[in-house]
Amino acid sequence: MFRKLHRQMTAFSATITSLILVTLSLVCLMISENGLKKNTEASFQKEVSSIITHLQSQSYISLSWLNQLQDGNHFILYFYDNGNPLFSQRFHAASNSEELAALARDYALQHHGIDILSTRSGVLPEHTEFALSDDAFGSYYVSAGIIHKTNGNLGFLILYSLEGQETQLRSQRIWFAAVDIAAVLCLTLFSWFFTGRMLLPIEQSRKKQVHFVAAASHELRAPLAVILSGADALEKADTDTQRSHFLRMIRAEGTRMQHLIADMLFLARSDAGSFPVAAERCQPDLLLLDAYEKFDLPVRQHGLTLRLDLPEGQLPACICDPERVAQVLSVLLDNALSYTPAGGTITLSLTGACRDAGACRDASTYRGAGTYRDAADRRYSGIRFGVADTGPGIPNREKELIFDRFYRSQMSREDKNHFGLGLSIAREVTLAMHGKLWIEDAPEGGAVFYFCLPAAW
Repeated sequence: MFRKLHRQMTAFSATITSLILVTLSLVCLMISENGLKKNTEASFQKEVSSIITHLQSQSYISLSWLNQLQDGNHFILYFYDNGNPLFSQRFHAASNSEELAALARDYALQHHGIDILSTRSGVLPEHTEFALSDDAFGSYYVSAGIIHKTNGNLGFLILYSLEGQETQLRSQRIWFAAVDIAAVLCLTLFSWFFTGRMLLPIEQSRKKQVHFVAAASHELRAPLAVILSGADALEKADTDTQRSHFLRMIRAEGTRMQHLIADMLFLARSDAGSFPVAAERCQPDLLLLDAYEKFDLPVRQHGLTLRLDLPEGQLPACICDPERVAQVLSVLLDNALSYTPAGGTITLSLTGACRDAGACRDASTYRGAGTYRDAADRRYSGIRFGVADTGPGIPNREKELIFDRFYRSQMSREDKNHFGLGLSIAREVTLAMHGKLWIEDAPEGGAVFYFCLPAAW
């Protein structure tokens, strides 16, 4: 499904961006071609004005000047003295020059009313410029006119070939097409990788959902199988003792399933962003003391020692939901209780400094309950809670995996009371309170979990 969607998004993105690119390039090409044509026409008009001025001021026409003009500017010049062609030696190299001249004369006469072969006296000086295009001769700019001299009329045709302009236009179009093709290929490759990066989180989320459903089904199937088998055995039980045993087994597995379903529903609400967090100003030492009192007896029953490490100075309040903080501490303490061997120690700690500046939201930007001093006056950016144990620790390769849903390390796979959801729930709760949860190796061995919450002043 994702491969097909990837191809469709790539095709759509590449098509839209390519159409925009080609459209813009065509507009630029059109502007460039119009500019080139206008520049060529303006240059032709300027040269024609110079030639006409020269013809009007001179009493004779120099053959060397004509040759120089033709060679330097790619002009083809024709002159008619009272209707008779000048320079009978025909300095024009083209074999069809006379046919070209006749075509230009006819066009000037039919469309502009200028007869350059006129022999009438008293003709006023006049000239006109136009574009001439013919399949046999090609395209030209033409200036046709007649100048009155003392000994009669001097007619002239000035033709400028547009072959060079057309060659330049063709070359420019080829370059634009090549650039467009290369750009379209680059855009297609970019669209492929870009859409792939966009779909990657969705695909990973999909895989996590599939894994979540599969893992949840597996976890639910075990207690359900025990409940069903217990119900069958209960029907066949002969004594009250047997019935009580099977009822306790069914009730225990039902409670276990109830806890699992509650955890799954909590994570589902977390994904939907719908579980509530009532942020308020709380004293962090009181939150830690509550957790200590709650777990002191269970810890001693397991043959462990629970220590409390509080700072000497007074810490600022923190912005949090006390029930959610108690939930996170319960998860971390229960986790430490499960992995710490008899005779070990679990330590609850509290400090007024975060592990890094990015661990908590900057208090100067917080808009929840409580008031803050300016960021420059704050001593702490957050309050850090810690739960350390003297257990076997967590290997580096598992330090991030343990926060994944339904992930359990090899040491806890036989523990039926742990589904691999506690740490993921703790992280979701911490993030909801704009905090951060992470794990480190404890200095005395084992692991220590830290979570940091914004500090209030």
